[in-house]
Amino acid sequence: MLFKELIRKKRDGGELSKEEIEFIVSSYTKGEVPDYQMGALLMAIYFQGLSYEEMLHLTDSMLKSGKTVTVRTNGILVDKHSTGGIGDKVSFIISPTLAELGFKVPMLSGRALGFTGGTVDKLESTGARSELSEEEISEITEKFGFSISAQTKEIAPADRKIYALRDATETVESIPLIVSSILSKKLAVNTEAIVFDVKVGSGAFMKTEEKAEELAKGLVEVAKLYGKKAGALITEMSQPLGRYAGNALEIKESIDALSGEIEKDLLEVTASLVGLLFELTKKGSFKEGKKKAEEVILSGKALDRFLSWLEYLGGNPEVKVAEKKILVKAPTSGYISNINGEALGYLIVELGGGRKRAGERIDHSVGLGFLKKIGDYVERGEPLGEIYYTFGDPEELTGKFLSAYSFSEVPCPKPTLVKKVLV
Repeated sequence: MLFKELIRKKRDGGELSKEEIEFIVSSYTKGEVPDYQMGALLMAIYFQGLSYEEMLHLTDSMLKSGKTVTVRTNGILVDKHSTGGIGDKVSFIISPTLAELGFKVPMLSGRALGFTGGTVDKLESTGARSELSEEEISEITEKFGFSISAQTKEIAPADRKIYALRDATETVESIPLIVSSILSKKLAVNTEAIVFDVKVGSGAFMKTEEKAEELAKGLVEVAKLYGKKAGALITEMSQPLGRYAGNALEIKESIDALSGEIEKDLLEVTASLVGLLFELTKKGSFKEGKKKAEEVILSGKALDRFLSWLEYLGGNPEVKVAEKKILVKAPTSGYISNINGEALGYLIVELGGGRKRAGERIDHSVGLGFLKKIGDYVERGEPLGEIYYTFGDPEELTGKFLSAYSFSEVPCPKPTLVKKVLV
């Protein structure tokens, strides 16, 4: 099999077979194919796309390049994956909630890169261990009903090598490659069902509903082909989710949320994902699952489970938040018409709370607070948001925060949180 012939085949719109895709992944991972040839193939995929069958074979080949995790526990094993956004701390709320409702949730999560936060970084802001062995994941999932830990280097090493080349060749945005990359890691665990929270808007990687739906369909269809029960929500991310964004701040908000003090948007997204898992696993209807999730969260029933889990991992719920704080005030009176979530995400990176490149150390204590959202009316001088920081010029930071907000003299509608459900 000649690699350049496979480049030509995909360049000309042909469909690659299972054997050809296995050859591509294996030979590149072993170093038998140079970057320039693999880069050419990635560009051909970028322009020609992949069928769902090709995505399945690419996912499977990358998954089989490393280890898988077999969780040994009683109960229905489920998982949730978010495509990432500003202030998305849903994992910490949904996992103990699902456990309270009888599910088992062995969740493997990632770190921050770019303008969106990483679940593992948020967990590590408590001092908790994030890297667990397969045996520990099983033990913790059985003991607490859920586990949240870092994806290990042994899982899908082919994806890690291919992703680095995608970054260098500007093919990261290819949806078929995104689908295969996500699933090669999420399908490494023996879960029965998985729900995808595909974010759309300025604070997400997918800026348009058309692209978000294309990604959601790909994730759901390929996961189904792999034998999983799968569904997706397309959810609002044109503004931050919840009240805070930043590692330690989001842990504090998660604890408040599990105590019953939860922002409406955060509750809506979390409960809807639970509802979809109820439907997929035939445990009940979407509506029943959503209602039960709301009851668990608002009653504070899952809080002790979460705190016990955190303590078991060596984490302290009394996280350190930056002592310096700026109260940002509205520069004008009017309705908030738009918020640039991506700009706010990059402001957190600038504060030290995110990474400009993989491997950088971050400041867990910094972040932003949001007192008003799209559709809210503010008077000039009224508190709009908060900046928690350790260094930087307050005036400059305030200016960057305010530059993410637009105002209107006429009322503006609040965005719809759950835009579409795909099963």
